Amino acid sequence: MRSGLWVSLCLACALGAAGPVRADVGTDFKKIGEDMAAQIILNPSEFLYDIQMTTEDRTPLPGNRVFSFGTNIFPNLLPFTELSGETKTRLHREHGGWPQVDLHLGAWDLLAGSLIPKGNFEGSIWGIHGGLSAGFSLDPRLRAFFGYQFSSMFANFHITPDSSSSSNTGTGFDVANSLENINTGRMEHYMYIGGEMFRSPTKRLVAELGFGLVKNKLVMRLTWASRNFDTGLAFYPEGAWVLWPFANFQVRF
Repeated sequence: MRSGLWVSLCLACALGAAGPVRADVGTDFKKIGEDMAAQIILNPSEFLYDIQMTTEDRTPLPGNRVFSFGTNIFPNLLPFTELSGETKTRLHREHGGWPQVDLHLGAWDLLAGSLIPKGNFEGSIWGIHGGLSAGFSLDPRLRAFFGYQFSSMFANFHITPDSSSSSNTGTGFDVANSLENINTGRMEHYMYIGGEMFRSPTKRLVAELGFGLVKNKLVMRLTWASRNFDTGLAFYPEGAWVLWPFANFQVRF
């Protein structure tokens, strides 16, 4: 549906169509590819929303920082061409029995439409998110946090595929025709809890569990945070792709 999504669909189709290297391995990969492509086609909103969630960073600001700006490098910017930005501001530092309170806001827009030849694509895909978190120390090297976040995704577009690019996944669906028109949105309210362990003054290991109150969507993340780069794994049990690796870049002041 823009170039990044077409790449993912082509990959899924290729997995489904690939001949077996061994009978059992080939059959497994073919089934995985067919199931993944079918889920994306039947519920593109869920797939797009899973991509959005990898832009959302709910880890608290380090105690000695008051503001940060960050962006997702993978998989949002590469390969899905989503340009994202997120800011965090410390509203209250942990002091006198009161927790640290952070405000975070973010947005993204899928840029691939500008790369598609004029006339082949009309519309937009974008999203926003934001919320509050509170963190408190359990030990000099261990901190717990909890919070609330809203998350919205909007997709309204029309694709005019080339007749030669139409492909079939082997599941009975025509990919191009099935994704030609999309008009959908997604709004979710999350409550989440987590903990972080400080490995050094600039490095943290953060574990998080979130629950969506609208669709009962479960989100789990494990983040290795450093001074400027965070990497990790996100787990979405209901998603087309259950496990998403991610990499973020941020500057903290």
